[in-house]
Amino acid sequence: MSQYNGLKPGEVLADASVAEFISSLGLGIARAQQALDANSIEQLDSFITPIPGLGGKTLIEMGFSPAFYHYQHADITCSMNLRLKVEENTGWDLGVNAAYNGTLGNTESSENSSSSSESGSSSETRTREASLQITSQSAGEVVVNNARIGVTGADLEARLNNLVEALAGNADIDAVAFDRTETPINPTTDANPALVECTPNAVAFKAFGYASGFIRIAANSATSFVVNPDTTVEVSQSNSVRNYARKVRTHFEDAGFGARHYPPGYPLEDILFDIDRANIRADQLPKLQEIALLLARSTLHFKIVGHADPPASTSYNQDLSERRANEVKRQMIRMGVQASQITTATGEGETNANPENREGLPYDQAHRRVEILLDIELIRVDANNGQTITGVSPDRRDGSEPSTNGWVHTFGEQTLEGVNGKSVTAEGRSWGLSGTAVDGHAANSPQAFAKNLANSINADSGSQIAASAGGAICNLARKTDPISLRLITRSSRDVRVSSSESITVTQQFERTTAERETTQRTGNHTVAVGATFSMHESKKFELEVTGNSSISARLVSIPAPPEFLETIRTFLED
Repeated sequence: MSQYNGLKPGEVLADASVAEFISSLGLGIARAQQALDANSIEQLDSFITPIPGLGGKTLIEMGFSPAFYHYQHADITCSMNLRLKVEENTGWDLGVNAAYNGTLGNTESSENSSSSSESGSSSETRTREASLQITSQSAGEVVVNNARIGVTGADLEARLNNLVEALAGNADIDAVAFDRTETPINPTTDANPALVECTPNAVAFKAFGYASGFIRIAANSATSFVVNPDTTVEVSQSNSVRNYARKVRTHFEDAGFGARHYPPGYPLEDILFDIDRANIRADQLPKLQEIALLLARSTLHFKIVGHADPPASTSYNQDLSERRANEVKRQMIRMGVQASQITTATGEGETNANPENREGLPYDQAHRRVEILLDIELIRVDANNGQTITGVSPDRRDGSEPSTNGWVHTFGEQTLEGVNGKSVTAEGRSWGLSGTAVDGHAANSPQAFAKNLANSINADSGSQIAASAGGAICNLARKTDPISLRLITRSSRDVRVSSSESITVTQQFERTTAERETTQRTGNHTVAVGATFSMHESKKFELEVTGNSSISARLVSIPAPPEFLETIRTFLED
């Protein structure tokens, strides 16, 4: 009722809506009349339905007709008395009290606790690490909580890869990284160095069953590319260097050669990885070794860039991408690539794994990759069906005229048949080379030579060298060289690692922690101070409406309209 505060009597009366009160009375009478009419209409079925007890006649035929009622007249009278009373009251209360009670001594207790846990994908999460150390002679098993993981495999690489896969597949381990400490073995060979490449810890077998070459595109100018004495590919000018390079590729394809165009910054090859893995997959090793062999023979400079897909923290993905790039670099150097050819080997984490969010997926195989990139426009040409690449022109293989188009490297067809009977020597021991078919590898293939050499070295009980074959490479390591494995977890659970035999746990996972501090003192001190303040304001409204009203109405029955009765009779006669 507060809205009546300050209103004059006439304003209150106007607000009482007397007109609405009278209007509602009138509308009520109208609704009553409507209901009476509806009731009369509903009775029609009874008047036109034949009645068996009356000889099948209807009430209409017997002289009855429905009755209609209406209010002949209605009088409405209304009187109202209004009385409004307003009372206001405002007050304040203030109270203060204090008390002190003390005895000798007091008691206090405090507790502080903390714990850590990690979850989520793209957000920053805390990781914990544990470390293991194995050698080529390690056996036994690793125990993660209650899960036992055996070390199995025919050679060091197999045991290492199997252990990494098994550990990373554990529910409490998110990823496994490994770091090698390798003593240089420095093998030598009496085989053709163009076919057998010796590096400090590997022997690589290099062969192509076809001729190949690289053409540098530096200018948008018409050029005649001589492939061999029988083939010249003429390419006219285009509208840009990039489109000219595409045109060169198309013309070589039309001439029956295999051709690929690599723009600056476009990967020569993408090496793909499994989730949370940095070791080279078996299905990726052949293409990595092929491109490494081409680059080793070309002396081209390039960079290696690793990537990771978004799940996991930014720092974790950065580390993972760097480990992937470094593993690719290690493998390429073992294939004969000079370290000076690799301008950079770095990781970009998840930053550029999915540029412009093209894929729109959190997990994607295409994002877990390492790119091998050049900074020049390059055309790779591969000979098919016995074609040759020799006597090329323009010949820029000596590095001359870098601003012109021309061949920068060519490679003739190579086979390893002549390597049979040659040998590899290291640390005063020698092993023969054989291309005999083995483990599904074709005779005289690079993979067959690598596997046969690894088998010979491992069968030599007097040697302190452990060998393992990976594609076209025979990897060498001293049997006592350690390999450190880092186990990474984002779990908040306590994870314990143990081992047996020649596997050493060098670092345990940090435990989740809780800290508590309690101080006790005797006695009791109590100080109490209290203050109260209150303000109250009240308003009281009374609105009294009194009045009386009367309504008088007459209800009169009238006969049905003649037209209505005539229509009913006509209907019944039909």
